[in-house]
Amino acid sequence: METGLRLLRAARRTVTGPAALLDDAVLRERAAGYLTDLTQPYGLRVPDGLFDAPSAALGQSYGEMASELIPAVVPPDEPVDLLVLAFAVHDMLPGRATAAYLSHVCPGTPMSFALCDQGSAAAFTGLRIAREYGCRRALLLTVEQAVLPYDAAVAVPARHRAVAMLYSAAADDSARTGGDSGTGGDDSGTGNGDSGTGGGEADGGIGDGPERIGLGAGARVTGLRQHADVGPGDVAALAAAEVRELTAGRTDVAVVLGADLAAAWPGPGGHAVTTGPRRQPSTGVWWALLDRLAGDAARPRPVVVADYEPGLNYLSVVALAPAGRSEPAGERRADEREQPLVRLRGTDRDPDAGAGQRHDQDAGLPGPVGERRGPLPQR
Repeated sequence: METGLRLLRAARRTVTGPAALLDDAVLRERAAGYLTDLTQPYGLRVPDGLFDAPSAALGQSYGEMASELIPAVVPPDEPVDLLVLAFAVHDMLPGRATAAYLSHVCPGTPMSFALCDQGSAAAFTGLRIAREYGCRRALLLTVEQAVLPYDAAVAVPARHRAVAMLYSAAADDSARTGGDSGTGGDDSGTGNGDSGTGGGEADGGIGDGPERIGLGAGARVTGLRQHADVGPGDVAALAAAEVRELTAGRTDVAVVLGADLAAAWPGPGGHAVTTGPRRQPSTGVWWALLDRLAGDAARPRPVVVADYEPGLNYLSVVALAPAGRSEPAGERRADEREQPLVRLRGTDRDPDAGAGQRHDQDAGLPGPVGERRGPLPQR
């Protein structure tokens, strides 16, 4: 099923330290009061004095993280019609209308949406919104931060990370792709699925600005599916069935899995399987996808991306094919075609198990409702 979307450009970044906005004592005081009021009814406590001065114990602003990525993928002369911000963990300034702020700083002042309470499914839902919205260009931003200023029951992500992906409608031929000079800088950012560093520092961090990912002519979104109410005992079989259907039995298709789904993956299936980094539930699978697309840029091939949100029992799947090819073939040389490609390959080293703090994400938060093991309702 052709969705009419084409991935044109992408950039990503790992951020260290607290949000720059928190250098402002007034904003720190307001954030402390806001978070204290929000957490008290749940028996949680913001430590006294935590906001007295900027420190690594204070986390990130999604407005800052995302706004630094926008110029890397959206040239001033290519206005965006739709901006979607997807996240699970709130940031340090939860009272801010971040999606509206990002619309203000994005070329085109696009319509903007913020998606939360869907865990790792949020960015996939963002693609569904982009497909249904009927826009020329849509910017999907997925972000996560590694610090919350109170104790809770579930580990937060290991790193502050953000991924930006610019999509166009298939009929829009005016947008430049991949490494066009209109995006600023060169297109030498080459994520490497084997090393897992993606061209950044040894620990996967990007300390000196956004990393632009070379995508060549881009990739068409050829399939997009989400399933609700998929129990842990059912997810492996359903995910494998989706991959079989979307790949139509081909073995030259790469598969990219989020860490939670990779843990349940049934094993050899004839495909090259790349896994996202653990403890990056919102950005991990997209980080891995960019590594996969960049690594295959010389000989692009179809990719199926899938992730599972265990807290809400959502399974999400998207298929992409090299742009400009109705039926990509021959990505593997003749001498490679008989070689099985079945090993799981991580794109990032396991983050420090002690990194970050803890947060509470209610597994019972409501989300899209649909038939059991059926697609979520189209909106």
